[in-house]
Amino acid sequence: MRSLRHVLIALAALALVTACETEGGDSPVDVASGGAQVRSDASTGNAGGAAAGGDQSGGTPNQATDAALPPPAPEDAAPPPPATEPPPPPPAVCEGEPFAAVAEQVTLSATGLTYQAEDGSSNPLNALIIEIRSPNGEVTPGVYDLAGTNFRTCEVCVLGLRGCNPMTRSCSQRFYPRAGEVEITELGADSGERFTATLRGIDMVEVDIDPNSLRSFPVDNGDTWCNPEQAIDLEIATQPARLREVVRDFSLQNCETEEFVSMYDLGATAKGLWFIATAGWCPACAEFVPNAIGALNDIQRQLGPDAIKPVIILGENANYGRPTLDYCKSYAARYDQDASRFYIDHDGSGSFATTFQYIWPYPGADGSFGLPWNALVRGRTFEYFYSDRSGESDLNTALNALLQ
Repeated sequence: MRSLRHVLIALAALALVTACETEGGDSPVDVASGGAQVRSDASTGNAGGAAAGGDQSGGTPNQATDAALPPPAPEDAAPPPPATEPPPPPPAVCEGEPFAAVAEQVTLSATGLTYQAEDGSSNPLNALIIEIRSPNGEVTPGVYDLAGTNFRTCEVCVLGLRGCNPMTRSCSQRFYPRAGEVEITELGADSGERFTATLRGIDMVEVDIDPNSLRSFPVDNGDTWCNPEQAIDLEIATQPARLREVVRDFSLQNCETEEFVSMYDLGATAKGLWFIATAGWCPACAEFVPNAIGALNDIQRQLGPDAIKPVIILGENANYGRPTLDYCKSYAARYDQDASRFYIDHDGSGSFATTFQYIWPYPGADGSFGLPWNALVRGRTFEYFYSDRSGESDLNTALNALLQ
């Protein structure tokens, strides 16, 4: 088993959080619109009627009451100012330290862009997620107010996570904004482009999430989380596809031609691509690879060379190091005369770095995965069809289904 470096993947947690309500009851009345009415004052009696104790029959007013009334205003006196309601109290200010991200990334998927930041690498850690749901380019640069939004249906969505275990990818608390804004200044649409944004006054409340409706509800007496301001400026990476998602195009170096080959070009006319991850130190791979090559030869003999194309990926040499082209050719010669079926994937610091950037390998809870590893991708559409340890089907069943 080899360890796969991975980051915390945010749950697709969708939430509804109500906005802060203004204290003080009704909204102020717009006096200029004629909606306000002057209220009677107990010290001056009933407006427009006889004063207490006065003669209501039209006779001479009672002197005591007459003396209590204010003297008439001169004709040229300025009218009294209109009555107004007191202004509402100012909204609560989001104060505190900005989220201190020690690891952050921006990735693309079929549904949009996701920003993910973590404040550490040990258990427990906290995370901040921004999800831009824009499969057809609906979201553009601009300012997005989060107050009163619903995470279930939002387009620019923010989620806070606390008490997260990076191994199990589970978190003890979730938070959704009741106020704040996200200003997007640059929103790239492809890997290598940039995502630039600023968060301001992100005032979040703790929520529970319904697993069926994906709607969240504020927790009674729950905690709050404030992120007053945070600037983001990152290059966009590619998020690996999960099963039934479309795998984005990528290239691997072929061991025979020494050229980089586009997977889209390779699978353009085939029914499918069969990815096999292997290593020079792996004894299980030494048993599996010749059997897989035998099965491939049988399939191509019966259904033609375009039935399925193999992509046998060598990630490490016999010493767990980066394989050279010469090593790859000698490795291929052990099993097959056709070295064009073999590819190298090692970026100098890790094996299978390119492949697993585009195809999710379904590692264990501790981040590890086993070799050999198999995956199937449909040709032409490039749908991610099968992966070892995904919990769906098995390799033989998936191969037969893919070739139908």
